[in-house]
Amino acid sequence: MKEQACSNHSIIATAVLSSFRVLEVLKATSFNASLAESDLREAVYLTYQPWAARQPDHIFENSWQWLKAHRSMRFELEGDAAQISLSQLASEFVEIRHRAARIKLNKFGAWQQSVLSRIGGLPIQAFASVSERRLESDAHRRMEDSRPDDSSSRELISPYDASVEDYIGREGLHETHLHLNGSTHAEICWLRALREPDAEVKDFNKKWRDVSNPQASKLRELVRSVNPSLTPAELSRQLRVAGQLRKWLFSAACNWVDDDTPIPVHYDDFAEGTAKRPLFYADVGLIPQMPGRGDELVWLMKVVAHLQSRPNAIYSRMFHLYLVLQNQYYRLLVQSEEQFGFDQFQKLTYSDLREPAERDYYQRFATMHGDSPDTSRVIYLEGRFAPKASIEKNAGLLQDVLVGYLRYLRDSAVRDEIPATAPVTSLEAALRELDNFFKAERNTTRRVHSLALVAHFIKLPWSSTPRGKAGLFRFAGLRAELEDRANVLISTLTRWPRLRNWVRGIDAAANELHAPPEVFASIFRVCETAGLTRRTYHAGEDFTHLVSGLRHMADAIDLLGLGGGDRLGHGTAMGISPKLWVDRMPGQLVAKKGDWLLDLLFAWQMLRQMPEETAEAYRVEGMILDLAGEIFQEEVSCTTLSRVMKLRGLNVRLLVDSTARSWDWRASAASALWLPEAKRVADAQASNPSDVAMLVRWFIDVDLWERSEQLMEVEGAFFDNDTYVRLQQSLMRLVRDKGIVVETLPSSNVRISQYHSFVEHHALRWMRVPGFVEEHDPEIMVSLGSDDPGIFAGDLNGEFYQLYAALRSVGLGDKTALEFLAPLNERGRQYRFHAPSVAVNGTATDSSVHRLVGPTVSALAPSIQAG
Repeated sequence: MKEQACSNHSIIATAVLSSFRVLEVLKATSFNASLAESDLREAVYLTYQPWAARQPDHIFENSWQWLKAHRSMRFELEGDAAQISLSQLASEFVEIRHRAARIKLNKFGAWQQSVLSRIGGLPIQAFASVSERRLESDAHRRMEDSRPDDSSSRELISPYDASVEDYIGREGLHETHLHLNGSTHAEICWLRALREPDAEVKDFNKKWRDVSNPQASKLRELVRSVNPSLTPAELSRQLRVAGQLRKWLFSAACNWVDDDTPIPVHYDDFAEGTAKRPLFYADVGLIPQMPGRGDELVWLMKVVAHLQSRPNAIYSRMFHLYLVLQNQYYRLLVQSEEQFGFDQFQKLTYSDLREPAERDYYQRFATMHGDSPDTSRVIYLEGRFAPKASIEKNAGLLQDVLVGYLRYLRDSAVRDEIPATAPVTSLEAALRELDNFFKAERNTTRRVHSLALVAHFIKLPWSSTPRGKAGLFRFAGLRAELEDRANVLISTLTRWPRLRNWVRGIDAAANELHAPPEVFASIFRVCETAGLTRRTYHAGEDFTHLVSGLRHMADAIDLLGLGGGDRLGHGTAMGISPKLWVDRMPGQLVAKKGDWLLDLLFAWQMLRQMPEETAEAYRVEGMILDLAGEIFQEEVSCTTLSRVMKLRGLNVRLLVDSTARSWDWRASAASALWLPEAKRVADAQASNPSDVAMLVRWFIDVDLWERSEQLMEVEGAFFDNDTYVRLQQSLMRLVRDKGIVVETLPSSNVRISQYHSFVEHHALRWMRVPGFVEEHDPEIMVSLGSDDPGIFAGDLNGEFYQLYAALRSVGLGDKTALEFLAPLNERGRQYRFHAPSVAVNGTATDSSVHRLVGPTVSALAPSIQAG
């Protein structure tokens, strides 16, 4: 089986269904008038051309003519651009397996990358399902009631492979890296937005107009890349138009519209609110109060079936307009194939369009369960959340999460064994109800998935200029905020001790370029002292230079003290083919001098342990001496610099205080939790006073800051390919020897890194697949996660299938492919963070590695609350 890329005609079809230029053509043409082919063609070409800038125009022209002639699905309306496009996409990507729509395995990578990154998949699934039913014989149609109902779908459409289904049926999937905010699928956000357009766009409008918020300009960049004329007011208007179109289409599909009923034929009729609604239309039941993906699929199948059985030019144009409006909104929530890097990913989080839907957590847990009423496809699930600035806000957030999970449990479990209870109105009540559930359902196996929560602290940028705004030391503001949030998180766990069954670990997330691991070292240790002993950290995900990504991972291991079952998220820098990275990056990159100094220091420390890299180690050493002399304005040896920078994980607030002659480390700690941090600084001052003095300069000397923040050019190919590989392998050995598990996130990495397809993904190297593993690569432990499945239009089931499809595409059979892939899933089970007392899968032991350092939370309760 060979992996196939998306055809040009399907890229054109996605443009027909999503382009803002096509939207303008549709708005300008009455529904009862034919679309001018020249206008539509120009709009589609201008959308397609940047994607295929290095292709000659005859490629586009031939694909355009192919689409015009495409009639494989027997729809009958000449010139119906929407159904032509849906037909093309369905025929290329969808097959019917066991009476259900599935994605062709060899097209699954292209489906997620090229199609789902541009448009929603439900209309294609609906079209394929309805068209298949039309092609069935009368005998088959009489069996309709006995076949699976596509409209019940909660999970994303995926391939079907008997060996994979058998494996998942036996073993289940284990999710080790999922952000709860960012996991709601765009279709659910869309349905909510149609119910209350102004309310759903309120936060988006506020962010857009806040000129003091640096996110506002990034948000406008995102929106104008989707549609240059789009504004919050226009988005609200478009949502109202889409809502009215939906009413008319639904009414027509239900045969509620008489033949003599006047039908609106102009976009402006809907935009200006002058279009009358159908006489027999009823609001109740069209969009449920708590909509799911299945609700949209039901509606789409009903409309598609009606248009195929009773072709109507006006309703077909309404449907086309509805899909374009829906997909424009979709593009504001889902990262496109054309958007690389974390910065472009992060813009999607700035829109706040997900916020209303993501205040309720039930739908996310239900979607992750899958379609089987009796068995969850996911067994162990870790959801990440950002801790808040007050105990009350933490309690409110955790209550929302646990109430959503409790509702999912009750909907999915055997209800007869559980007594009815009053609505849950507090965190304490949620915890009590969860206890009651597990007493009743303790021996449930595979019926529902088990939940663990991981608190992820946020990386925020530091501005070192202009003077006076940077704070007393590097990242002063972020460090203070992190200390406050760590104290509040620990206090929250103290106030509700049973929360420790659910909040199981900590992480640091967001843009890797914004803050280095050292900023989080102190709070990681304090949280560990307080009993949050399971740690993971995002590193090596997006980086200015390959050496930078490797150094961030090494710093996380060293400065955060990771090991023994701790995990690292992403780690792309340690796995990506150096040749691929160099080839796809500019020849000259730009880095800050201070960052590059640390990158070179990391490389020097690694290279000097490799006899074959002696010459490179000397070359790097000379550059370090020159750069350090420029930044520190004095001669600094590499060995001295190594000792100094190894102390970066010290608490900088306490470090600066320690320079005072009368400093008493016992009195400086805000609470008992922080005493070990003060003692660590005191010990460093006593044993390495000159090194500490140099480190303090690094942190507080404003002139040194400015020199270290200056920019310099760095070659992408600074090292040759063999040296890059040896650096990666040196880090891999460290990961192996420390017992660290790396969380791999295929869809996220393909979108954020420089990959063009899943078969390029570094997980194949880590799985030690022949042809991908490098000679002398050590074996490391890897688990699987989905990261932000709503933003990447995926889920854990899809991640598993994507890697399986990649393995099959390089010539492996099903059994061999699963033998390579299964350990990734099983590491998620073995190194999960879950508490055994609330596991619902029949396990009595926790196989993850436990560490408890120092006193327990309850023993420290008074001092924690004081802090």
